[in-house]
Amino acid sequence: MYKTKTKKTIMLIMLTVLAFAALFATDVTNASANRVHHKRTHKVYKKKKAKKRHVAKKAKHKKKARKAKKTSYKKPVAKKANKTSYKKPAAKKTARKVVKKVTRKKARKTSFAKLYSSAARKLGHPYVYGAVGPYSFDCSGFTRYIYRHGAHKNLARTAQMQYNTNKHVSRKHIKKGDLVFFGYSRNAIYHVGMYIGHDRMIDAQSRGVITEKIHEPWWPVAGYARVA
Repeated sequence: MYKTKTKKTIMLIMLTVLAFAALFATDVTNASANRVHHKRTHKVYKKKKAKKRHVAKKAKHKKKARKAKKTSYKKPVAKKANKTSYKKPAAKKTARKVVKKVTRKKARKTSFAKLYSSAARKLGHPYVYGAVGPYSFDCSGFTRYIYRHGAHKNLARTAQMQYNTNKHVSRKHIKKGDLVFFGYSRNAIYHVGMYIGHDRMIDAQSRGVITEKIHEPWWPVAGYARVA
């Protein structure tokens, strides 16, 4: 009986030792596996961090490059200043244009003044068909005389020819010194006078050289012309 008890105790001891050895082995393997897993995860974490740093560096580099491009692109702003400075001569051109316009207006005024003075001297002179002056006139002979002595320009002899050979203008754009023509049509003109403003003209008609209204019911206005 005693022997069997000792055998049982020895067997129990052996089983407990084997159990502890198995537990220790499992702990060791688990610990080694955990270490390996930790190393792997640490490596992956390091790689991810390295990638993030690399991406951040690239982004910073791109931002710097964009800023550098923007700053370098702003340099042509100096050209705009050159453009504004270049506009200065335009003022001179406009001043010249204004001077030219003023001189042209003065020339027109002086030319009309000469025309009107040469025409006004003949007020009251008689009308004679086919006469060209200096003491008697018909309508086209009178306008021809005015432009020859007041502007040193030669007009055609008849009213129809004077209408055909000069620049036509509308009633809105008529100016002092322009010619006013009367007739049944543009191809049937029979009278001409010189516009002196305020819807009046100076002309030679059956009552002689007079000033009168342009638009009257007894004769139709066929057109207007400017002597070039």
